[in-house]
Amino acid sequence: MEKPITAFKKWMILFNVTLSVFMATLDGSIVNIALPVISGQLNVNISSVQWIVTAYLLAISVLLLIWGKLSDAYGKKKVFAFGFAVFTLGSALCGLSTNLHMLVISRIVQAIGASATMALSQGIITEVFAPNERGKALGINGTTVAVGALVGPSLGGFLVHLFGWQSIFFINIPIGIAGVMLTFLIMPELHREDGDKAFDYKGSVLFIVSILLLFTSLLFFQDGVLSPALFALLFVASLAILAGFIYYEKTAQNPLLNLKLFKIPIFSLGISSAFLSFVAINTILLFIPFYLQLGLRTDALSAGLLMSAYPITLAILAPVSGALSDKISYSPLTVSGLCLNTLVFFWLTTLTASSGRFKITLLLVLMGAGMAFFQSPNTSSIMNAVPKNSLGVAGAVSALFRNLGLVTGTTVSVMIFSFSTKMNINRMADGDASSVTLFLKGFRYVLIFAGLSCLAGAALSLKRAVGSRPDQNDPPIRTGV
Repeated sequence: MEKPITAFKKWMILFNVTLSVFMATLDGSIVNIALPVISGQLNVNISSVQWIVTAYLLAISVLLLIWGKLSDAYGKKKVFAFGFAVFTLGSALCGLSTNLHMLVISRIVQAIGASATMALSQGIITEVFAPNERGKALGINGTTVAVGALVGPSLGGFLVHLFGWQSIFFINIPIGIAGVMLTFLIMPELHREDGDKAFDYKGSVLFIVSILLLFTSLLFFQDGVLSPALFALLFVASLAILAGFIYYEKTAQNPLLNLKLFKIPIFSLGISSAFLSFVAINTILLFIPFYLQLGLRTDALSAGLLMSAYPITLAILAPVSGALSDKISYSPLTVSGLCLNTLVFFWLTTLTASSGRFKITLLLVLMGAGMAFFQSPNTSSIMNAVPKNSLGVAGAVSALFRNLGLVTGTTVSVMIFSFSTKMNINRMADGDASSVTLFLKGFRYVLIFAGLSCLAGAALSLKRAVGSRPDQNDPPIRTGV
């Protein structure tokens, strides 16, 4: 006889999921601080050492959908435990690496594991928690992401200084082992024997090739490696292959991606508005440090402290907004959150080389509040809208759109800045007043782009709020464990 999941086990499952999310997020932010040290000790240049970050991002992005599909077919517990274990193994290999090639390959192993846990985290939370608690639980998950991003640079700097760059990877091993054990001890199977287990190999190849081409063309163009003509050619090729993938998925017997999900307005409009919000937010987070250090002449420590206002606010308010969405509806929260951020982004265009720190901190706090009130309710609404047997794929699509939004925001904003100022943001001089004036000009164009992106996201959220029915409560979740 099936037994209900107890309250204690439910929150322990959430702890285990957030532990994996924290590790993956921390690992994405902790490595950057160690790149100069790794570059020196492995005797490679900075452009080459960037592959430590790029390979991790690419591997995660191409594998998210595959893990989501496999979890829906074979069970989330198996895939989640596998992801935790592989991430831990990859961390050990990274710490033992003696050259760049070994380190990059080890980072790919890490990413294989991280992508499995990232793809499943939202689906597991949605399946374990009833509708009146999902928003709060997903909000706590969002807090974990913010905390991981916040503590990564400072923790990384501390570990590298005291124990060397290898320690930023070795620290994952005991946490990962504990996570694998906890998964087997407390997580139910969360699987229904009602689906075709045949795997869509052709669709998977088309998807992987299209995403690799898309991401590499965007990243290399951003770094100035590709000419505009070659970038356009690769970009169009990636879109053509992606179109072929979509066409094939329409007729595939057991498709990698069930395109019927996109016919659900709450889902399709929700992930579209999330994509636009991540485009906007990553644009701001990329350029604000340059503004603080070049425009205001603050040192790196002061800039970091000012920037922390955003993730701290997001971490505090994400569970609050999630809990509110459980009690009312997601609609007013998602719309008001993106409207607030739209106002903040356009308000940021008024910043000058003499703006006060209080104003900047206030804007970053408001930005964190806007993102918190959008993100948790939006994620909850997306996951509530899809059938139970598609939760794995739905969570993977949500994570993929987040990554795509982050890369798109970075690439397009750098292009706008470069074209409007004829300056290369990666090689900006930090000297005379003319360069500061020119930077502020490009900075304003970038902020306008972010504001318009967020405004478009707010419009989609408003359309969804007006045209969609309220969420319907699901029956209590039961399991055989």
